[in-house]
Amino acid sequence: MFKLLFKNMKAKQWIAVVFIFLLTLAQVYFMMTIVSYIGLLTAAVGAVGQDGTTAVWLNGLGMIVCAVAMVIVDIIIKFIASATASSTVTQLRQKLYERVNEFAIADFASFSTESLITRTTNDMQNVHLAWLTFLKTAFVAPVTMVWSVILLATQANAKLTIVTVVWVVLLVAAVAILLFMVTPKFRIIQKLTDALNVSSRENLTGVRVVRAFNAETYQEEKFEKVNAPYTKTQIFIGRVLAFFTPFVMMVMMGLSLSILWVSSYIINGLSVEAATKAFNSTNSFVMLASQIVMSFILVITLIVIWPRASVSAKRIHEVIAHSVSVLDTDHPVEFKEKGTIEFKNVGFAYPGSDKEAVSNISFKVKKGETIAFIGATGSGKTTIINLIPRMADCTSGEVLVDGVNVKDVLQSDLRDRIGYAPQRGFLFKGNIKDNIALKDPNMTLADVKWAAEIADADGFVMNKRNGYDSEVAQGGSNFSGGQKQRLCIARAIAPKPEILIFDDSFSALDYRTDKIVRGRIAERLPEATRVIIAQRVGTIMDADQIVVLDHGQMVGLGKHKDLIRNCPVYQEIALSQLSKEELGL
Repeated sequence: MFKLLFKNMKAKQWIAVVFIFLLTLAQVYFMMTIVSYIGLLTAAVGAVGQDGTTAVWLNGLGMIVCAVAMVIVDIIIKFIASATASSTVTQLRQKLYERVNEFAIADFASFSTESLITRTTNDMQNVHLAWLTFLKTAFVAPVTMVWSVILLATQANAKLTIVTVVWVVLLVAAVAILLFMVTPKFRIIQKLTDALNVSSRENLTGVRVVRAFNAETYQEEKFEKVNAPYTKTQIFIGRVLAFFTPFVMMVMMGLSLSILWVSSYIINGLSVEAATKAFNSTNSFVMLASQIVMSFILVITLIVIWPRASVSAKRIHEVIAHSVSVLDTDHPVEFKEKGTIEFKNVGFAYPGSDKEAVSNISFKVKKGETIAFIGATGSGKTTIINLIPRMADCTSGEVLVDGVNVKDVLQSDLRDRIGYAPQRGFLFKGNIKDNIALKDPNMTLADVKWAAEIADADGFVMNKRNGYDSEVAQGGSNFSGGQKQRLCIARAIAPKPEILIFDDSFSALDYRTDKIVRGRIAERLPEATRVIIAQRVGTIMDADQIVVLDHGQMVGLGKHKDLIRNCPVYQEIALSQLSKEELGL
């Protein structure tokens, strides 16, 4: 955990930590001065006459001044500690978020979405709490303890020292047992938190399916299977920790009582003057011993928090330290062409798989041409087009865009040339204009409307009360499937890219709208190279090239009129949708 935090601290935070340490020295100095004043005050109370009264007032005033100074210093320490802890964890959270944004498809297989959310929120909270507690107590406890031990040594009372050591050892042993019992449970809690998030997210995302099948009871039972062990584990930890506070109070009271009890035997039989001196010494000893125990309590408070925070820090570190599978080259090259795509014997295997999902894929698309992919579900269509913007890297062969290998250019430069409409229409919370202008927030309303008109979205947008300023709910849940797809198409078109990728982006559109949108794209963006995945033959019949896929293999490449006669797989797909007359057979 220290390694994780120290790596993410800036100079100003290191300065703040040093300042906290210096303030802690001042705070402990005032604390110890109060202890010495107590001894002086006790002696002054026993004195007779004006000198004794004056000493009482002076020592009492000194105690008040030190107490006020200690409170002020404590407030300053807590203020600086809070600001330092919050800023450090904010930087850590930002770094985690940026690393997740760098993940390729293969990297997300290592962490579930729910686990990443838990690590960004719950785990980060645990680290923040531990770091804040550390800054507040980590310096106070050892400094107070060392100072108290030094002052105790000056008392030179072996019996009272032995009594103090016995109680402190008892306290340390109890804490060791407590940590042994709860530390494994904290690891379990974090895993169960992931599982709770998975169950909750699944139920909320699929709420329509759950209700359609009257599966509420089934989902509740699934949730209970996770919720019950989570609750039991939390109760166990709570019960163990509940033992801590009363036990510490018992140690505090027992230590004071033991010192007084042993002191009574020491004082018994002494002269009045010697007894008074011994009594003053006992008071000081009780105060110093209490300070040692209080220091242990501060350390123990941190130790109790630390195991859970340590587990959380490890989970955060796993994400930050994860080696991203798609990295930028150190020596990027310039693009040689414009709007071209070429695959040379490309193959791709998902992590952990012995078999390639697609293999031996070869084709070339020129500027302004349209290439389409068709095949059964699971044949590798989406896998292939994900290799173009480097959502993943091919495991064999080469993928070239604009005449250069995609691995030899910066990802940002590559994706600046590509417009992408995903298979599942996804919109971001905000408004319609911001969603369409996602690639360029400074895009004018005229450009946004231009893209929406091409995607046949301008009509339903202008029918809304606020037009392009209309609200978009999270995930675009306040739009139909066809509306979401058209807005996603508009978003891909808006920056006028060299290459347009449509991953089955016309599936929710009727045949008429499908034809209109594709016609407008070809008319308004004639120089853009178009890559289309489609299940409908009618969507791809006019493509310059059609790639037919079957179980990850390319079984056909050519125009519709050639494939319909020469490719059995394409012929089978086409005849399942259109008649022989419609296909020209």
